[in-house]
Amino acid sequence: MSKRTASLAAETERAGRVAALSALCTDAAKHVAEARIALFAERVDTDGALDHLDQAIFLLQRLHTHGTAPGPIGAKAKLRSA
Repeated sequence: MSKRTASLAAETERAGRVAALSALCTDAAKHVAEARIALFAERVDTDGALDHLDQAIFLLQRLHTHGTAPGPIGAKAKLRSA
């Protein structure tokens, strides 16, 4: 494999990982928003809110695992918290 082909393959892999991490962030944010809606709605749904928060935590744990795993993203820098 030529150097150019290898570089293109690495960039493609990196783009895929960035897209996956972005999707995890988006899904986690949606679950947090749903939890807020469940808590502050006219009829409070604490069980629903807890379910959404559990899902958000699960997704954030996956995000952390992907962000610290060796590879094009994790090898160079760890994800920073907000």
